[in-house]
Parts: sequence; structure tokens; C-alpha cells
Amino acid sequence: MTGDQGQQWPIDGDLSALRDRLLRRATLAGLRGERLDDLLIAVNEAVINVLEHGGGEGTVTVRHDTASITVDIVDSAGVLSQRDVPARRPADAVRGFGLWLMSQLCDEFTIRRSDGRSQVRLRMTLDAVPAR
Repeated sequence: MTGDQGQQWPIDGDLSALRDRLLRRATLAGLRGERLDDLLIAVNEAVINVLEHGGGEGTVTVRHDTASITVDIVDSAGVLSQRDVPARRPADAVRGFGLWLMSQLCDEFTIRRSDGRSQVRLRMTLDAVPAR
């Protein structure tokens, strides 16, 4: 991916600050409206998963080029895999459908495991010219 070199932040309990940083980066990349909201929701879900199920620590890395914005969320537990994503929203679920939701909100949603870590990749294509 050519474009910006990205920015990385540690995951901690301050979800509001993380959403604010992501909002600024995604807006600068050119993401707007409902698609911006969808990305914010998906990243929030991924970060909550790290805090609750992924060892409690990790990183969020955001980068973009002229075609897309990509957010990688990495945890320290490494137990998550692509097969954990349900094909449909679990019936009557109040919680526990974050992976399904991420898969519905983003243009690309993948999970990879390596070196004792899980990486969730969320990507949105950009329809507009990035703001400068």
C-alpha cells in the first residue's frame, strides 16, 4: 500500500480518545458520512474484543492511500481466527455479535494469527478525494 506511513496507538481503556484520533485520521483520508460511522463502529467493536477477550492489550494502526483506509487491530492473546466469524448474526443476541457486525460494516474484514497475536484488518474504500 502506498500512501501515508500510518499512525499507531496502544489500546487502552480510553475508547473515546481512540475514536477521536481515528475520526481525525479517517476524515483526513476522505471518509465521510455513514461509511465513516461504520468504520468507527467496527473499530470500536474490535478494540472492545481486545480488551475483553484478546489479552487486554494491543495496538491500532491506521493508514491510507488514494483508494482506501486500512485499520489493523492487533491483540496479545492470538486466539481469534477467521472461523470465529458467524455467517449470520446470532439469533436473539444482545452481545456476542461484534465479529459479524464488523464483517457487515466494512468493505474488507479479515483475521490473521501469527506470532501469538491476532490481527483484525478493517478496510474501507474511499469514494472522495482525501482532504489535505
